[in-house]
Amino acid sequence: MKTIDKYILTEFLRIFVFSMVILIVFYEMVLFFDNVGYFIKHKATFDEISRFQLFKAPTAVFHVTPICVLMSALLVIVSMSRYSEIVVIQSSGISLLRIAAPLLVAGAAISLISFLNSDYLVYIAESEAKRVYYDEIKEQPRKSLFSKDRFWYKGDDGSIWNIGHIDVKNKTLRDLSIFYFDKDGVKITKRVSADSGALIDGKWVLTNYVERVFDKDGNFEESRLETRSFPEDIIPSEDLQKVKLHPEEMSLVQMRGYIKNLRAKGYDATRYTVDMYAKIGFPLISFVMPLIAIPMGLRSSRAGGAMIGVGVAIVIASLFWFMQSMGVALGHAGVLPPLLAAYGVHVLFGSLGLYMLISNRQ
Repeated sequence: MKTIDKYILTEFLRIFVFSMVILIVFYEMVLFFDNVGYFIKHKATFDEISRFQLFKAPTAVFHVTPICVLMSALLVIVSMSRYSEIVVIQSSGISLLRIAAPLLVAGAAISLISFLNSDYLVYIAESEAKRVYYDEIKEQPRKSLFSKDRFWYKGDDGSIWNIGHIDVKNKTLRDLSIFYFDKDGVKITKRVSADSGALIDGKWVLTNYVERVFDKDGNFEESRLETRSFPEDIIPSEDLQKVKLHPEEMSLVQMRGYIKNLRAKGYDATRYTVDMYAKIGFPLISFVMPLIAIPMGLRSSRAGGAMIGVGVAIVIASLFWFMQSMGVALGHAGVLPPLLAAYGVHVLFGSLGLYMLISNRQ
Protein backbone atom coordinates (compact mmCIF):
# COMPACT_ATOMS: atom_id res chain seq x y z
CA MET A 1 0.00 0.00 0.00
CA LYS A 2 2.97 2.31 0.52
CA THR A 3 3.67 2.25 -3.21
CA ILE A 4 0.06 3.21 -3.97
CA ASP A 5 0.14 5.99 -1.36
CA LYS A 6 3.35 7.35 -2.87
CA TYR A 7 1.85 7.22 -6.36
CA ILE A 8 -1.33 9.06 -5.30
CA LEU A 9 0.63 11.71 -3.39
CA THR A 10 3.02 12.25 -6.30
CA GLU A 11 0.16 12.77 -8.73
CA PHE A 12 -1.65 15.03 -6.28
CA LEU A 13 1.38 17.23 -5.60
CA ARG A 14 2.23 17.46 -9.29
CA ILE A 15 -1.23 18.82 -10.12
CA PHE A 16 -1.29 20.93 -6.95
CA VAL A 17 1.98 22.73 -7.72
CA PHE A 18 1.02 23.26 -11.36
CA SER A 19 -2.44 24.67 -10.50
CA MET A 20 -0.95 26.79 -7.70
CA VAL A 21 1.51 28.45 -10.10
CA ILE A 22 -1.21 29.07 -12.70
CA LEU A 23 -3.69 30.54 -10.22
CA ILE A 24 -1.11 32.73 -8.45
CA VAL A 25 -0.03 34.18 -11.81
CA PHE A 26 -3.69 34.73 -12.70
CA TYR A 27 -4.34 36.33 -9.28
CA GLU A 28 -1.39 38.69 -9.69
CA MET A 29 -2.45 39.60 -13.24
CA VAL A 30 -5.99 40.42 -12.12
CA LEU A 31 -4.58 42.45 -9.23
CA PHE A 32 -2.28 44.36 -11.59
CA PHE A 33 -4.95 45.17 -14.19
CA ASP A 34 -7.37 46.12 -11.41
CA ASN A 35 -4.90 48.74 -10.16
CA VAL A 36 -3.09 49.72 -13.36
CA GLY A 37 -5.21 52.88 -13.67
CA TYR A 38 -4.00 54.06 -10.27
CA PHE A 39 -0.41 53.10 -11.12
CA ILE A 40 -0.53 55.27 -14.26
CA LYS A 41 -2.42 58.12 -12.58
CA HIS A 42 0.04 58.39 -9.70
CA LYS A 43 3.10 57.65 -11.88
CA ALA A 44 4.12 54.64 -9.82
CA THR A 45 7.67 53.41 -10.42
CA PHE A 46 8.54 49.87 -11.43
CA ASP A 47 10.06 49.30 -7.98
CA GLU A 48 6.86 50.41 -6.20
CA ILE A 49 4.63 48.25 -8.41
CA SER A 50 6.94 45.25 -8.04
CA ARG A 51 7.02 45.51 -4.25
CA PHE A 52 3.24 45.94 -4.07
CA GLN A 53 2.69 42.83 -6.21
CA LEU A 54 5.33 40.89 -4.26
CA PHE A 55 3.77 41.71 -0.89
CA LYS A 56 0.42 40.50 -2.24
CA ALA A 57 1.88 37.08 -3.12
CA PRO A 58 1.36 35.49 0.35
CA THR A 59 -2.27 36.58 0.23
CA ALA A 60 -2.59 35.10 -3.25
CA VAL A 61 -1.18 31.79 -2.01
CA PHE A 62 -3.56 31.84 0.96
CA HIS A 63 -6.64 32.50 -1.19
CA VAL A 64 -5.99 30.04 -4.02
CA THR A 65 -4.81 27.10 -1.87
CA PRO A 66 -8.27 25.57 -1.19
CA ILE A 67 -9.31 25.54 -4.86
CA CYS A 68 -5.91 24.03 -5.78
CA VAL A 69 -6.40 21.26 -3.21
CA LEU A 70 -9.93 20.63 -4.46
CA MET A 71 -8.91 20.54 -8.12
CA SER A 72 -5.86 18.35 -7.49
CA ALA A 73 -7.72 15.76 -5.41
CA LEU A 74 -10.60 15.67 -7.86
CA LEU A 75 -8.41 15.28 -10.96
CA VAL A 76 -6.31 12.54 -9.35
CA ILE A 77 -9.45 10.52 -8.62
CA VAL A 78 -10.88 11.23 -12.08
CA SER A 79 -7.67 9.97 -13.72
CA MET A 80 -7.41 6.87 -11.55
CA SER A 81 -11.07 6.04 -12.08
CA ARG A 82 -10.94 6.47 -15.86
CA TYR A 83 -8.02 4.04 -16.13
CA SER A 84 -9.73 1.58 -13.74
CA GLU A 85 -6.92 1.92 -11.20
CA ILE A 86 -9.39 2.42 -8.35
CA VAL A 87 -11.34 -0.69 -9.39
CA VAL A 88 -8.14 -2.75 -9.37
CA ILE A 89 -7.12 -1.45 -5.94
CA GLN A 90 -10.59 -2.04 -4.50
CA SER A 91 -10.66 -5.58 -5.91
CA SER A 92 -7.79 -6.40 -3.57
CA GLY A 93 -9.99 -5.55 -0.60
CA ILE A 94 -8.86 -1.95 -0.01
CA SER A 95 -11.66 0.48 0.76
CA LEU A 96 -12.14 3.81 -0.96
CA LEU A 97 -11.60 5.55 2.36
CA ARG A 98 -8.16 3.92 2.64
CA ILE A 99 -7.36 4.91 -0.94
CA ALA A 100 -8.31 8.49 -0.04
CA ALA A 101 -6.08 8.51 3.08
CA PRO A 102 -2.99 10.10 1.43
CA LEU A 103 -5.15 12.87 -0.04
CA LEU A 104 -6.70 13.55 3.37
CA VAL A 105 -3.27 13.62 5.01
CA ALA A 106 -2.01 15.98 2.31
CA GLY A 107 -5.07 18.21 2.81
CA ALA A 108 -4.45 18.33 6.57
CA ALA A 109 -0.76 19.20 6.08
CA ILE A 110 -1.61 21.93 3.56
CA SER A 111 -4.23 23.32 5.98
CA LEU A 112 -1.58 23.64 8.67
CA ILE A 113 0.91 25.30 6.30
CA SER A 114 -1.83 27.65 5.08
CA PHE A 115 -2.67 28.63 8.65
CA LEU A 116 0.98 29.31 9.45
CA ASN A 117 1.24 31.38 6.27
CA SER A 118 -1.80 33.39 7.38
CA ASP A 119 -0.70 33.90 10.97
CA TYR A 120 2.99 34.61 10.43
CA LEU A 121 3.34 36.00 6.92
CA VAL A 122 0.08 37.20 5.33
CA TYR A 123 -0.76 39.81 7.96
CA ILE A 124 2.75 41.32 7.78
CA ALA A 125 2.84 41.27 3.97
CA GLU A 126 -0.69 42.67 3.68
CA SER A 127 0.13 45.58 5.98
CA GLU A 128 3.26 46.32 3.98
CA ALA A 129 1.37 46.09 0.67
CA LYS A 130 -1.16 48.65 1.86
CA ARG A 131 1.64 50.90 3.11
CA VAL A 132 3.30 50.82 -0.32
CA TYR A 133 -0.03 51.38 -2.06
CA TYR A 134 -1.22 54.33 0.04
CA ASP A 135 2.01 55.94 1.26
CA GLU A 136 4.28 55.50 -1.76
CA ILE A 137 2.12 55.02 -4.85
CA LYS A 138 -0.91 57.19 -4.08
CA GLU A 139 1.02 59.41 -1.64
CA GLN A 140 -2.14 59.48 0.45
CA PRO A 141 -1.35 57.91 3.84
CA ARG A 142 -4.34 56.07 5.23
CA LYS A 143 -6.47 58.09 7.58
CA SER A 144 -6.98 55.15 9.88
CA LEU A 145 -5.08 52.24 11.34
CA PHE A 146 -5.31 49.74 14.18
CA SER A 147 -2.51 49.53 16.71
CA LYS A 148 -2.19 48.08 20.20
CA ASP A 149 -5.92 47.31 20.58
CA ARG A 150 -7.05 50.85 19.63
CA PHE A 151 -8.11 52.63 16.43
CA TRP A 152 -6.41 55.78 15.18
CA TYR A 153 -7.98 58.20 12.72
CA LYS A 154 -6.59 61.41 11.22
CA GLY A 155 -9.24 64.08 10.61
CA ASP A 156 -9.11 66.51 7.70
CA ASP A 157 -8.44 69.32 10.20
CA GLY A 158 -5.23 67.63 11.33
CA SER A 159 -6.65 66.24 14.56
CA ILE A 160 -5.86 62.69 15.65
CA TRP A 161 -8.71 60.56 17.00
CA ASN A 162 -7.85 57.67 19.31
CA ILE A 163 -10.85 55.34 19.66
CA GLY A 164 -11.27 52.34 21.92
CA HIS A 165 -14.24 50.76 20.14
CA ILE A 166 -16.24 51.41 16.97
CA ASP A 167 -19.74 50.08 16.33
CA VAL A 168 -20.04 50.53 12.55
CA LYS A 169 -23.63 49.26 12.45
CA ASN A 170 -24.97 51.76 15.03
CA LYS A 171 -22.40 54.46 14.16
CA THR A 172 -21.17 54.89 17.71
CA LEU A 173 -17.72 55.40 19.24
CA ARG A 174 -16.53 54.53 22.74
CA ASP A 175 -13.62 55.63 24.91
CA LEU A 176 -12.16 58.29 22.64
CA SER A 177 -9.52 60.99 22.78
CA ILE A 178 -8.88 63.74 20.24
CA PHE A 179 -5.52 65.47 19.90
CA TYR A 180 -5.07 68.87 18.22
CA PHE A 181 -1.65 70.16 17.13
CA ASP A 182 -0.01 73.47 16.29
CA LYS A 183 0.63 74.60 12.70
CA ASP A 184 3.89 72.65 12.60
CA GLY A 185 2.11 69.50 13.74
CA VAL A 186 4.57 69.03 16.61
CA LYS A 187 3.06 70.29 19.87
CA ILE A 188 -0.33 69.36 21.25
CA THR A 189 -2.46 72.48 21.71
CA LYS A 190 -5.64 70.77 22.85
CA ARG A 191 -6.81 67.37 24.02
CA VAL A 192 -10.42 66.24 24.16
CA SER A 193 -11.72 63.09 25.83
CA ALA A 194 -15.21 61.61 25.86
CA ASP A 195 -16.85 58.43 27.06
CA SER A 196 -18.80 57.92 23.86
CA GLY A 197 -19.92 59.48 20.60
CA ALA A 198 -22.89 58.86 18.33
CA LEU A 199 -23.84 60.09 14.87
CA ILE A 200 -27.21 61.78 15.38
CA ASP A 201 -28.98 63.94 12.77
CA GLY A 202 -25.80 64.53 10.81
CA LYS A 203 -23.66 65.44 13.83
CA TRP A 204 -21.26 63.62 16.11
CA VAL A 205 -22.55 64.03 19.67
CA LEU A 206 -19.90 63.34 22.31
CA THR A 207 -20.96 62.63 25.90
CA ASN A 208 -19.01 63.42 29.09
CA TYR A 209 -16.91 65.84 27.06
CA VAL A 210 -13.66 67.05 28.68
CA GLU A 211 -11.47 69.64 26.93
CA ARG A 212 -7.96 70.68 27.96
CA VAL A 213 -6.32 73.63 26.17
CA PHE A 214 -2.54 73.91 26.57
CA ASP A 215 -0.49 77.10 26.45
CA LYS A 216 3.15 77.49 25.40
CA ASP A 217 4.40 76.73 28.91
CA GLY A 218 2.51 73.46 29.14
CA ASN A 219 -0.19 74.74 31.47
CA PHE A 220 -3.79 74.00 30.57
CA GLU A 221 -7.33 75.10 31.17
CA GLU A 222 -9.99 72.43 31.56
CA SER A 223 -13.65 72.64 30.69
CA ARG A 224 -16.35 69.97 30.96
CA LEU A 225 -19.64 69.58 29.13
CA GLU A 226 -22.31 66.92 29.35
CA THR A 227 -22.48 66.76 25.53
CA ARG A 228 -20.92 68.56 22.60
CA SER A 229 -21.62 68.26 18.88
CA PHE A 230 -19.24 68.17 15.93
CA PRO A 231 -20.03 68.24 12.20
CA GLU A 232 -20.29 64.81 10.60
CA ASP A 233 -17.54 65.58 8.10
CA ILE A 234 -14.94 65.40 10.90
CA ILE A 235 -15.32 61.62 10.54
CA PRO A 236 -17.53 61.04 7.47
CA SER A 237 -19.82 58.03 7.74
CA GLU A 238 -18.16 56.42 4.68
CA ASP A 239 -14.77 56.69 6.43
CA LEU A 240 -16.25 55.01 9.49
CA GLN A 241 -16.67 51.87 7.37
CA LYS A 242 -12.90 51.90 6.80
CA VAL A 243 -11.91 52.60 10.42
CA LYS A 244 -12.28 49.01 11.52
CA LEU A 245 -10.37 45.87 12.29
CA HIS A 246 -8.85 44.17 9.23
CA PRO A 247 -8.36 40.46 10.09
CA GLU A 248 -5.88 39.97 7.25
CA GLU A 249 -3.61 42.59 8.86
CA MET A 250 -3.54 40.90 12.28
CA SER A 251 -2.20 37.69 13.75
CA LEU A 252 -4.43 35.33 15.70
CA VAL A 253 -2.80 36.38 18.97
CA GLN A 254 -3.50 40.05 18.25
CA MET A 255 -7.13 39.33 17.40
CA ARG A 256 -7.63 37.26 20.55
CA GLY A 257 -6.06 40.02 22.65
CA TYR A 258 -8.31 42.65 21.11
CA ILE A 259 -11.45 40.55 21.63
CA LYS A 260 -10.48 39.87 25.24
CA ASN A 261 -9.96 43.59 25.79
CA LEU A 262 -13.38 44.41 24.27
CA ARG A 263 -15.15 41.90 26.47
CA ALA A 264 -13.34 43.16 29.56
CA LYS A 265 -14.71 46.63 28.82
CA GLY A 266 -18.22 45.28 28.28
CA TYR A 267 -18.34 45.88 24.52
CA ASP A 268 -19.94 43.58 21.96
CA ALA A 269 -17.18 41.51 20.37
CA THR A 270 -19.41 39.28 18.22
CA ARG A 271 -18.26 40.63 14.87
CA TYR A 272 -14.59 40.27 15.71
CA THR A 273 -15.10 36.80 17.22
CA VAL A 274 -16.65 35.66 13.93
CA ASP A 275 -13.68 37.13 12.03
CA MET A 276 -11.24 35.32 14.34
CA TYR A 277 -12.94 31.96 13.84
CA ALA A 278 -13.16 32.59 10.09
CA LYS A 279 -9.43 33.34 10.05
CA ILE A 280 -8.85 29.85 11.45
CA GLY A 281 -11.61 28.32 9.33
CA PHE A 282 -10.31 29.38 5.92
CA PRO A 283 -7.17 27.21 6.02
CA LEU A 284 -9.32 24.28 7.20
CA ILE A 285 -11.11 24.35 3.84
CA SER A 286 -8.07 22.57 2.40
CA PHE A 287 -8.81 19.60 4.68
CA VAL A 288 -12.52 19.55 3.84
CA MET A 289 -12.03 19.77 0.07
CA PRO A 290 -10.59 16.24 -0.48
CA LEU A 291 -13.55 14.76 1.41
CA ILE A 292 -15.98 16.21 -1.11
CA ALA A 293 -13.62 15.98 -4.11
CA ILE A 294 -13.05 12.23 -4.01
CA PRO A 295 -16.67 10.99 -4.36
CA MET A 296 -17.40 13.80 -6.82
CA GLY A 297 -14.33 12.79 -8.82
CA LEU A 298 -15.68 9.26 -9.18
CA ARG A 299 -18.93 10.60 -10.58
CA SER A 300 -17.11 13.06 -12.87
CA SER A 301 -15.00 10.28 -14.39
CA ARG A 302 -18.18 8.54 -15.56
CA ALA A 303 -19.58 11.79 -16.97
CA GLY A 304 -16.69 12.85 -19.18
CA GLY A 305 -13.28 13.10 -17.56
CA ALA A 306 -10.87 15.89 -16.69
CA MET A 307 -12.73 18.87 -18.14
CA ILE A 308 -15.89 17.85 -16.34
CA GLY A 309 -13.77 17.46 -13.21
CA VAL A 310 -12.46 21.02 -13.50
CA GLY A 311 -16.02 22.29 -13.97
CA VAL A 312 -17.23 20.35 -10.93
CA ALA A 313 -14.34 21.78 -8.88
CA ILE A 314 -15.30 25.34 -9.85
CA VAL A 315 -18.96 24.72 -8.99
CA ILE A 316 -18.12 23.18 -5.61
CA ALA A 317 -15.66 25.99 -4.77
CA SER A 318 -18.18 28.67 -5.76
CA LEU A 319 -20.96 27.08 -3.71
CA PHE A 320 -18.69 26.68 -0.69
CA TRP A 321 -17.46 30.28 -0.97
CA PHE A 322 -21.01 31.63 -1.30
CA MET A 323 -22.31 29.69 1.72
CA GLN A 324 -19.24 30.57 3.79
CA SER A 325 -19.63 34.28 2.98
CA MET A 326 -23.31 34.13 3.86
CA GLY A 327 -22.51 32.41 7.15
CA VAL A 328 -19.93 35.03 8.12
CA ALA A 329 -22.32 37.85 7.17
CA LEU A 330 -25.08 36.31 9.30
CA GLY A 331 -22.57 35.90 12.13
CA HIS A 332 -21.61 39.59 11.91
CA ALA A 333 -25.30 40.47 12.14
CA GLY A 334 -25.73 38.28 15.22
CA VAL A 335 -28.15 35.93 13.47
CA LEU A 336 -25.83 32.90 13.79
CA PRO A 337 -23.50 32.04 16.69
CA PRO A 338 -19.84 32.75 15.81
CA LEU A 339 -18.80 29.08 15.74
CA LEU A 340 -21.70 28.09 13.48
CA ALA A 341 -21.14 31.10 11.24
CA ALA A 342 -17.45 30.27 10.73
CA TYR A 343 -17.51 26.47 10.67
CA GLY A 344 -21.07 25.48 9.73
CA VAL A 345 -20.26 25.11 6.03
CA HIS A 346 -17.13 23.08 6.86
CA VAL A 347 -19.20 20.62 8.88
CA LEU A 348 -21.91 20.43 6.21
CA PHE A 349 -19.57 19.78 3.27
CA GLY A 350 -17.25 17.56 5.32
CA SER A 351 -20.12 15.39 6.59
CA LEU A 352 -21.62 15.11 3.12
CA GLY A 353 -18.27 14.17 1.60
CA LEU A 354 -17.49 11.63 4.32
CA TYR A 355 -20.93 10.05 3.94
CA MET A 356 -20.51 9.71 0.16
CA LEU A 357 -16.98 8.42 0.65
CA ILE A 358 -18.00 5.68 3.08
CA SER A 359 -21.20 4.71 1.27
CA ASN A 360 -19.67 4.61 -2.22
CA ARG A 361 -19.91 1.20 -3.85
CA GLN A 362 -18.10 1.63 -7.13
